Amino acid sequence: MSTTELPPRAASRPAVPVPAHGASLALLRECFDMFHASACGVARLSIETSNDLFEMDSSVAIDAVLEFKARRKDWPRAFDNALRQLFQNRIAGRRRKGRRPDAEESLHTLRVLSDADTRKQGVLGDLTRRFSGAAKQELDALDLRVAVLFEEPPSLETDNPFSPAYLLDAIGMTSRSLYHDPQIWRSVMERVVTDFIPAIAKVYIPLNRLLAERGVLPDAGAIVRARSFLHPKDDAEVLPLFDRLINEVHPSMQAWRTLDLQAARAASYHLLPLGANPYVSALSAPPRGEEHDSANPDDFPRLDAMMSRRELQPVLEVLDRWQRTDPMAEHLRSSAPAGVDASVTPVNRIPWIQAALGGQIANPSGRNTIDVVGFLFDYIIRDISIPPRLRLMFDGLQVPILKVALSDPAFFAGKLHPARRLINDLADAAVGADDDARYGAAITKVASRVVDTIRADFGIDSKVFENARRTLQEFSDRERMEESAVMQPLIDAALSEESRDVDRSQVRALVRNRLAGTDTPFDVRAFSCTVWASFLKQVRQTEGPDGTAYAAATQTLDDMLWSITVKARTGQRARLSRMIPSLIGRLREGGASVHVSGEKMKRFLDALYELHVAAIRPDAIAKGECAEDTAEAAEATEATEAAPPSTAPASRKNVYDLAIDAVRGTWFAFDKGDGVWSHARLDWISPMRATYILTGRARGEMHVVTPEDLAWEMSTGRASLVAEPVPLYDRAINAALDFVAARGTRGNEPPPQEPSGRSTSAAPSPSTATV
Repeated sequence: MSTTELPPRAASRPAVPVPAHGASLALLRECFDMFHASACGVARLSIETSNDLFEMDSSVAIDAVLEFKARRKDWPRAFDNALRQLFQNRIAGRRRKGRRPDAEESLHTLRVLSDADTRKQGVLGDLTRRFSGAAKQELDALDLRVAVLFEEPPSLETDNPFSPAYLLDAIGMTSRSLYHDPQIWRSVMERVVTDFIPAIAKVYIPLNRLLAERGVLPDAGAIVRARSFLHPKDDAEVLPLFDRLINEVHPSMQAWRTLDLQAARAASYHLLPLGANPYVSALSAPPRGEEHDSANPDDFPRLDAMMSRRELQPVLEVLDRWQRTDPMAEHLRSSAPAGVDASVTPVNRIPWIQAALGGQIANPSGRNTIDVVGFLFDYIIRDISIPPRLRLMFDGLQVPILKVALSDPAFFAGKLHPARRLINDLADAAVGADDDARYGAAITKVASRVVDTIRADFGIDSKVFENARRTLQEFSDRERMEESAVMQPLIDAALSEESRDVDRSQVRALVRNRLAGTDTPFDVRAFSCTVWASFLKQVRQTEGPDGTAYAAATQTLDDMLWSITVKARTGQRARLSRMIPSLIGRLREGGASVHVSGEKMKRFLDALYELHVAAIRPDAIAKGECAEDTAEAAEATEATEAAPPSTAPASRKNVYDLAIDAVRGTWFAFDKGDGVWSHARLDWISPMRATYILTGRARGEMHVVTPEDLAWEMSTGRASLVAEPVPLYDRAINAALDFVAARGTRGNEPPPQEPSGRSTSAAPSPSTATV
């Protein structure tokens, strides 16, 4: 990436950037090296701490236990070979089929399972399901990226050689090859799989980071986090899926279609309480402007019957009239309900149009289409990433978008449909518009012109939306060019700093990956990112990244992080007890090498001691035998509890992973004090991810931070996520899928406390408002 290059607009980015074939294979092999090292480390540690595996199992003969211990040293090497062989098979084009690559070869090996075997097999089945779901979001993103590297269509089931299925194959092949007694190999499999479950996220997060940094679907993580589990891989299946889901919840949907406010509230759907439906009144009134139309038909484009579905022609003609003269707008100006100001309150018009026109649509799919458009705008008018006053600009698009959805199936099926892209572009341009008066006035003017042109000119040809997008894009490009000029000196300075201190950047990346996917206590995280990172850098500069001292320092970090996790088994506790004296000695030596004060080191070691006690005796905390957290940890906890609730994915245990894995185009809000928040977009990431540059709407407003700085601000509540670079349309459709599916299972439960739309903000911002 050149120093002057800015990230392309989200809507313009290619959906699937495919590396050249040779580069893809090289990248897959690099991923495997990382995956293999992590997986073998987890497996080796599991086997090394398996002394207690059969100590409470009297059903296993002593000879079998002795055989297990005698051959245990061969297990890590056999697992290493199995994992390599499975990967080579996949690279060679042999896809995984079925189960157990080492299938029994003869009938004489078959036998009836005993009760104990059946129980063990059931336990393995449960563990397998837990294993597959332990890091689902990370795995889903990795599946998308691996499909790109194998140049396979995303619609096919991804045969990912880094998936839990391959790990399970390798664990099973290894265990069964070394131990023929099912009591032994099933127990070994159970132990190793159990130990992989809490560790699997730490295996996948670095893989996703590597591929994102190499340009393989950098937005995949954000896309997966926003995606409903119901969303089909092919967009062409979205509308048929809605048809099926809505049919399943038809009675409650029928109540909503009749403008039942109680049903709407129970469904968490925003419905304005009106005394009368202005669209019903408009149907009985004579069309306005008919004489004018006949005198000069070019003024108001008529619908081409040849280009629209015949059965929808009357409905589309009515919508064409309302597009230009909106009965709802006139009604709100004259008789809006109490507390509703039509000049500032966006209103979802679609349910009222559904109630007025639904009876004229014979095809249920057409009525369902209106529902889906209603869900779309229900989400938009409550999306907190868009300032309230700019949500109003979507009011004028509701009828045109409904016309498109009814007349053009490509609206739902095609990601590049110009009407969909216009919605996304308008939303992108609106974020943070209230932060700067100049920008706010400029985008309001451009958006108003775009919407007014669509309302006046759109008949049935979607080229009108393409022209509108072009106008909006010209405006956004001008803004980006000005941002680029201001950002360039900051980019040059960051690149210069990073090039001067490569060792520091490499160490920072290593520490991030070691801390990934875990809720690391404050004291340990702080020590790892400062003291031990300085020591690693010093060793790396002195002896190089391949030296034994650097490997030993890295192993010390791994040992420290392992030592603070709860130890539920005898073998783990025994290993920790043996490790602690040596670990403390190594940590002291490293701290002294970088001149850490004795007092600071003592505070950290005191905190580490308490964590070790809690790891060995987790019941001690419940009994109050451990001291309280350090002052710093308490302050961090207090600040986190005081911060607004986070909407970060549940699979991420802390904001550090979220901040470190942020991609270009992500919007954050920053607390400026006195309840004022400003927005800034992540526009540049240094090659080694040592520096972020975020830009606000005000010209010259820049934030230069490290990912760790950003994470710290988020952990204290002084910064928050506003929106990841996922198109507004996609966020809305996924939220609608979840909403309809939940409606089918909730029945007539009491109204939920939270709105149905999937929030993308973790803290209040200037754009937050109740509609």
